Amino acid sequence: MKKLIILLILLVSSISFSKTCNWIKDPNIYVTKEIELIGRSRLKGNVYCDVERDFMTYYLGLDNLEVGLVYNIRERRELSYENIFKILIDFENDIAKLIPTNIPKKDEKKKPRYYTFRLYVYDAAKKDTFMLFKYILDTNKIDGDWKTYYNNEIFSKTSEQMRKTLKDSGYSPTEDIIY
Repeated sequence: MKKLIILLILLVSSISFSKTCNWIKDPNIYVTKEIELIGRSRLKGNVYCDVERDFMTYYLGLDNLEVGLVYNIRERRELSYENIFKILIDFENDIAKLIPTNIPKKDEKKKPRYYTFRLYVYDAAKKDTFMLFKYILDTNKIDGDWKTYYNNEIFSKTSEQMRKTLKDSGYSPTEDIIY
């Protein structure tokens, strides 16, 4: 009986261990600074865990640091337009806290040109998480320049009016989806 209990404990602990997400190994100074901002802003619980079980806070390509934030995991609200709008406001407030203002002067010159922030949302009805929006900050512009995108695959299933509203609000469609 004792062996069975120990075996069950090991099995449960290995299952829960395999579902954990980790920060990338050997992050450079810019990723480290972004992780610090996430910690100070108390957003670690919102960082998206990708398919490789890494928290999405890492370089992708050249000169592009990616951060993914996920919403509606705890609340599990219906994804009505009203709730999506509330999530979008939370996302914009959260990424404002993650703008890299903590880079030392000596490292400013080599900081990433682009900071890409992806908004992931949990859909309780489908029991799945997907990317809704992507915001890209170009740090080479004097006051920063934002490009905003919506997931074309998701929003192509909505009304023409919805896509027009997104376009009129400055959003462009994207197929650049990462999970």
